[in-house]
Amino acid sequence: MKRRMKRLSALLAAAAMTVSLTACGNTASTETERVEESADNAGAETNGQDGTAKAENDKAASGEQKTITIAWTNIMDSQQQIWEKYIFAPFLEKHPEVEIDFQCLPDLQNTVRVQVAAGAGPDMFYMDSIDIPDYASTGRILNLEKYREQYGLDDQMFDWAIRSCLYQEQMYALPASVEATAMTYNKDLLDQLGKDVPTNREEFVAVCDAALEAGLIPISFGYPGQTLLITWPYEHYLTCYAGGEKTAQLLRGEIGFDDPDIRGAFELLKADWDAGYVNDKKSGAITNDEARSLFANQKAVFNYEGPWLILADGAAKNWDFEWGQCAWPSMKEGVPAGSAITLGEAIGITANSEVADLCVEMMMDFYSDKERVGKAVAEGFSTPAVAIGEEDYPADMDENIRKTLDVQSANMELESVGYAPWGFFPAKTTTFLDDNLDKVFYDKMDMDTFIEKANETIAQDFEDGYTFAG
Repeated sequence: MKRRMKRLSALLAAAAMTVSLTACGNTASTETERVEESADNAGAETNGQDGTAKAENDKAASGEQKTITIAWTNIMDSQQQIWEKYIFAPFLEKHPEVEIDFQCLPDLQNTVRVQVAAGAGPDMFYMDSIDIPDYASTGRILNLEKYREQYGLDDQMFDWAIRSCLYQEQMYALPASVEATAMTYNKDLLDQLGKDVPTNREEFVAVCDAALEAGLIPISFGYPGQTLLITWPYEHYLTCYAGGEKTAQLLRGEIGFDDPDIRGAFELLKADWDAGYVNDKKSGAITNDEARSLFANQKAVFNYEGPWLILADGAAKNWDFEWGQCAWPSMKEGVPAGSAITLGEAIGITANSEVADLCVEMMMDFYSDKERVGKAVAEGFSTPAVAIGEEDYPADMDENIRKTLDVQSANMELESVGYAPWGFFPAKTTTFLDDNLDKVFYDKMDMDTFIEKANETIAQDFEDGYTFAG
């Protein structure tokens, strides 16, 4: 469902007026003509003396009015409001000649891919960095090198986030958010089991076995209809069994999936699956929302999800227990407990957009305003790919968000970090792993075949020009 942001600055200026904006992709209300008329009147009353409202109307009448269309994933209402408050509203106040059409789509990736291929896509859209080569090689997204230089992006944003948005050494997307994976745990249940937060393989197994004996689920996880979520478990095992450097060697083509450490990570995950540690081998039958409910209702000790569970989705607000997040425990002696960094979201701009300058300006206005970024993140917005200082956050930040940000910051600074598949792995390989690992879980594909086909797939990605961004 579309959201019209027309004359939002006038709406915000009318102190006595309450406005309900249309929600993206969720149950929503539509603005009536009465609200539009009130907005116009409010704008006239606020700006009449200096002629701003008349100038805006003149621009619209002369054909100078411009619309930025944005397609984003189906985010929660609270996230939509942060976009409106901290990104759209300040920009529309600066550019009264602009309207914003913000669409949040349940099946975003497939919908946008079809639209962009037909030359009718949005001006800017959410994308995963692994999709950049496909869009860039076919000329469907804009080369952003001139903006990279204009805004000094290499000086403002994390270097690895910039590299995640390159294709053939050219920038084709804006880094939107960064993440560091984590293990989420129920501290109350650990106390009931008489266990500490595990930091190594032995401690992890002891907790999982104790949980099973107590009738609890060691790790809540579900993925039907969303096989891309399978990246969570195999990332943890690659990072904490094979290690970040071995993962980097795999992605540079120096070793294959048959390397003893890479293969060993998948074999250990399969063994833990067979042991019933992962939702008693029922993850293929329950959704991610159901897995979250099991954790929220204290039926599970651990959850695979990282900081996004607390920040963007606000899950901890409804938890009635002490919880925590930390690096995933070591899965092999000599490999430290670890976390994987990744670009959580990237922004693509369609090649035929007539408002590309405005799109980049809007986002850079936000990213460059550290106080605004700090307030947005404090309200649960995904952390942008820019350094945020302690002084940038409001003092009254929500305790849950503060805790999560502290863990994410610590995990990003670990001596050994991994590389999350959804930000660093090549597209064909990621798709193969996501679509076929559950066949290994349920004994419909043996490990030898899985490893062999994974090697064939990543070889094709290298032939297609994939370059590791780590």
